[in-house]
Amino acid sequence: MKKSYIKMNDNNNYLSLGNVVNTIKKVSSNKIAMQVEVFSALFGVNSVTVTTVNNYCIGYRPIGIEYKKIYKDLKAGNKDLYLPIILQLISILDDKVYVLNDESINIINTNNKLKEVINELLLIAEKDEHINEERIKKIKNMDSFNSIIELLNYAILENTQPVYTQDINIKINKEELNDYLKVKLYFGESYVNSLIELSRKDNMYANAELGALEFDGSISGKKDYDKSYNYYLRAANKNHPKGCWMVANLMLTKRVKFNFDTMWKYLNKSIELGSVAGYNTLGICYLKGINKDNKKDIELAKKYFLIASEHGYAYAFNNLGKIYENEGKEETALKYYLVSADLNESWALNKVGEYYREKGDLKRAFIYYSKSIECPINERYKYAYYNLAKYYYENGCKVLNIEKDIEKAKEYYKVFESKE
Repeated sequence: MKKSYIKMNDNNNYLSLGNVVNTIKKVSSNKIAMQVEVFSALFGVNSVTVTTVNNYCIGYRPIGIEYKKIYKDLKAGNKDLYLPIILQLISILDDKVYVLNDESINIINTNNKLKEVINELLLIAEKDEHINEERIKKIKNMDSFNSIIELLNYAILENTQPVYTQDINIKINKEELNDYLKVKLYFGESYVNSLIELSRKDNMYANAELGALEFDGSISGKKDYDKSYNYYLRAANKNHPKGCWMVANLMLTKRVKFNFDTMWKYLNKSIELGSVAGYNTLGICYLKGINKDNKKDIELAKKYFLIASEHGYAYAFNNLGKIYENEGKEETALKYYLVSADLNESWALNKVGEYYREKGDLKRAFIYYSKSIECPINERYKYAYYNLAKYYYENGCKVLNIEKDIEKAKEYYKVFESKE
């Protein structure tokens, strides 16, 4: 099933950041109010590039973690922290400067332009299938100050980028899938043994699941790539897409003995069956010259990475970024790394952190390093721990106004050393 990303303000039935910005501009007395101006007011920042605003307001990228963090911190604190932001918004709406004082709440709650914005956003929210009716009703019963806070928090923190899905032909063995789901949904302590019993009946879903468990070391406590390969091969021979891809992947990553013909056969079979990972891996094969012609072909590699990226595959964005970085096109590379980081891919999060550190923006770098180690544990990039260890051991803490913490630095460094 292919994911296709919809622009953030492509329609009026989705409470997105783009639609929030558009509504404020529409209601504003200042008809030349700039999108950048509204964005800067919303996030309390003094400078932001037009490209960033376009990406998050009219483009295909979800809101970046650095901007989400601003609202996470606001939500975790006192509501008075929102006052300067909302006052700046009504300054844009009325084309008049409002300053923070004891009357600020009253000014916000009696501002007609803000009430109009809230009503417009509620109309969008009512058509947004992701928001339940009870929440909308609750917001309607609030004063303007609390209503706009709720609407902004939802649009920025909770609503994910809209996608539509395009069906592809997936071959399902219903009998085997039903047997597998019975085990998956209803078996507890005997789950693995039940999977093994299904595997003896050559159930492809059980074989693929066992392949994953052996790959992670979840059965014996130790990773067994040969057993993983054998399970995946049995699944692959019954047209399991991931099974086919994993047979090729285990060979390419040298976890099992490499055989080009076998690898190439199952990799291409995985693509025929709709594997997105397969397209990304095929790109790697052309990038490294592992193909029938034994030649590197960067353009073909890009082609397959782009196909995978259209499905929202984070690693494909990483690979495109690496190609452009090697070509000396740093800004183009960064765009791809940022998309992958926004998709919560640990390596990319660390990579973006490195970019900002090298530019001297230690605060922003820290945000990305920290996010990198919040990813699923098996996907966390080890060097993010190393970079955070340096923050707590060296002078990065001064920039962040946090105390130097040798014990925390040691803790992160131990994790760094322990990871493969």
